Order: sequence, then C-alpha cells, then structure tokens
Amino acid sequence: MSATSSSLACLRVALLHALGVTLAPGCTRPPLDDAGTATGTSTSTSTTSTSTAPGGTTVAPDPTTGSATTGTTLVTTATTAVDSSTGIVTTTGVVEPATTTGTTSSTSTGDVSSTTGPACVSLMDLGDELMPADLLEIPGCEEYNASDCYDYMRICVPLPDGLDSCDACAPDCIGTIPELCPEFSFQLACGPFTVDGECCHVIEYSWNCTDGRPFLVEGTARTAPATRRRDWLADAPGPADEFIAALDPATRAELAALWTADALAEHASVASFARFTLQLLALGATPSLVQDACAAQLDEVVHARLTFALAAAYGGAPVGPGPLALDGALAEPCDLTAIVVAVVREGCVGETLAAAELDLAARTCDDPALAATLRRIAADEQRHAALAWRTVQWALARGGPALRRAVADALVVRIVAPPPDRLDPAVLRRHGRLPAAERVALAAQCMRSVVIPCARALLDDLAVARPTADLLT
Repeated sequence: MSATSSSLACLRVALLHALGVTLAPGCTRPPLDDAGTATGTSTSTSTTSTSTAPGGTTVAPDPTTGSATTGTTLVTTATTAVDSSTGIVTTTGVVEPATTTGTTSSTSTGDVSSTTGPACVSLMDLGDELMPADLLEIPGCEEYNASDCYDYMRICVPLPDGLDSCDACAPDCIGTIPELCPEFSFQLACGPFTVDGECCHVIEYSWNCTDGRPFLVEGTARTAPATRRRDWLADAPGPADEFIAALDPATRAELAALWTADALAEHASVASFARFTLQLLALGATPSLVQDACAAQLDEVVHARLTFALAAAYGGAPVGPGPLALDGALAEPCDLTAIVVAVVREGCVGETLAAAELDLAARTCDDPALAATLRRIAADEQRHAALAWRTVQWALARGGPALRRAVADALVVRIVAPPPDRLDPAVLRRHGRLPAAERVALAAQCMRSVVIPCARALLDDLAVARPTADLLT
C-alpha cells in the first residue's frame, strides 16, 4: 500500500471511530479518541461493535471485512475526469442500492465497491454557465444570495403547449433534468423568466469550496487584510535559516505570499468556529459538541499564529491580520438544515480534505521543524473533521427524511483545480506545499476512500427512502 493510501486509511478509521464504527483495515496508526489522543496499539486491529445510526438503523462492522452493514447496502461508482482546457477535475460517484443485501466492504486501499450507472448527458448541453455576479443582471434573480462556492447554470425550455406564461409551469418546466442526468444534483436558484419565448430558470449546483472551514458571509469567503505586526507570530521553531536562505528572493516572496494567504484563512476560521459554537447553542446541542467547537476555535488561533510565523520567516518581515469585518455574519436564520448543510461542506468535506493534504505535505517536506508544524495542524484538522461528522450524526438523529436528503445533496462537490503553480513542484514539496495537480488528485482520492465511506456510515439506510443518492458530482 502506498504511503498516501495508508494515510487516508488511517484518516478514514479515525473519522469512523468518531461515529462509533470501529475498524482499521490497512492502518498502522491508532485512531484518535474523543480527547484527540491516540488509543490502542500501533498494530492494525479490527473489532466488532455496533452503533445506532440516525433513524434507528443498527450499523455493525462485519467481523471479516470491518465494514458497517445494514439491511440495505449502498454501492458506489466513482470516476475522475480532467478537462484539459479548464484544468477542472470532476470526481463523480453515484451511491445506489446494491442488488443484494449484506456487507459493503472496504479494501485496504480505501476504494469502494463499484457498479455501472446510467450515462449522463454533458451538463453544458443542459444550459449556459453563469457567474454568481451574472445573477444580479437577471430580472427576478437580483435578490438571490449567489455564492462563490457554487456553480450556476441557466436552463431554458419551450413553453409547454396550452400554457400562456412560464409561471403556469414553474418550477416543473425543467423537471426533466433528473431523467436526462440522474447523476446531477441541483436546486433552483431563481426563475422562471422568459428569454426568446422560452421559460428559463437558474439552478445552483456543485459545491466547490473544499479548503478547510472558510468564514462565509452571504456566500463569500471573508478574511482580514494582512498588516505588519508581530503579536500574531507563534513562538515556535520554524524552518532553518539556511533552508530559506538557499532560495532566490522571488521564490521566497512567493512562498511568503502563499503562507500569508493560509494564515489569513486560519485566522478567519476562528470566526467561523465562533459562529458555529453559537449555532450549536441555538440548536440545543450536547455539551460535548459545544466544548469541542470552543476547543477548535482555540486551535485555529494557534494555526493562524504558526502560519503567520512561516509567512514572516519566508518574507523576512513580520505579518499579521488586520480587522476582520463581521457585518452580516449572524444575519442568517438559525435553521437546522442550513446549519447542517454548512457543516457537511465546510467540515465533513473541507476539513477532511485539509487534514489529508497537510499530512501529505508534512511527509514530503524537507525541513523537520516545518514538517512538525504541518503535522500538528493536520492532527487538529482531523479532530475538527471528526467534530463535523459527529455534529451531522447528532442532527440526523433529530431530523427527518428531508434533512437526510439535504445531507446527501450537500456531499455533492466539484473539485476545482487551484490556480497554476508559480514555482517548481519540487520546490513546493520541499517547503511543505503540494503542487496544484497533486492537491486535486489527493482530494479526489480522499473523497472516494474517506468521505464516501463516512457518509455511507451515516446514510446507508437512505437508499430505502431514496432510490438514488448523489454523493458526488
């Protein structure tokens, strides 16, 4: 097994352990317990235990495969495609009921079982792509809260015979999309409106913000500006002076800019967890969840200080955050479904991928102090991801079928390639950063071998109520 597959297997084990499912196929490190400390021995183990999944379904690992089972088994198809013109990598997986009941097995590489699903027409054949700002120019869509984390498409169909206006068929005018493209999950954003005699709607699809837990306000990730200050620099060992001095000035400046952007994002995550703590209190969550959310907030303060220190080391000057704007941050209604959907996307997906990426970056880094910093942050992000999965588990136990479907739909993501690297990939790896292509490939692999199995542990019985659940498109 490759080092990456082994690392992802351990991440999967730790997150399933947090959900009450104990299994350790191919993992040579023990999972984290509820306090975030390693438990057990360093050898691979597989124990049989049962836990009650949301909705009262018993989830029990098979003693031979270590996989959770219920009365209905979900089978997943996952494929990855790269658009050579745009650099977008799309990972698609369809979770469907298997033909037989029994055990869903996890192999040592983390791959999921596969089957063939229905072909899907190209999304571009369904309509015209839009940018979030484009919605402001469409009559009837001006008030829609478009987000940078989604993709948008305008879909138009002829006015059905016998109808005088598009309003008469809304929203069923585009109701054939599920039949045309069963693997395509979307929701209506606005419409109908008339264009050249056709009835048009704008749809929202494909969550694509997958870098940790952003501080989203009205759909936009918000960070503070960078400023010159020393008090946010962590007092911790940094990269060796000679390690950085070997770089040319332009390379040092680029790495300093990358670490500064990371530090500002970590700083904004403090606000994101502060808001999450308030939301948990508003929902009446358990003290364990609230306590862990508070602890995660403090973790993010440490992460910000560590990464600001890295930025300062590479840039040769102190750097820290300016004021973070909070206007509108608490304007959203405290709705269970909306909060849980955000937790799925920002925590179950975003922080799971962040933990995997930081772990791999630490293992490819050449400086011991820098690698230690990355490992420390990776361990915290793993706990934050576990908190997200536990929060969703708690919420599902209190919500109905609509919430379960919302969770499945929230796991529909598109992995978008980051901007092209300005530095040589080997330089990035040596200095604790993964090249763009490796980040995308790792994210796709992590979705298949970590996120989908964890989602299946929560939603395995969803197939009874919903014949096809799109977990990835």
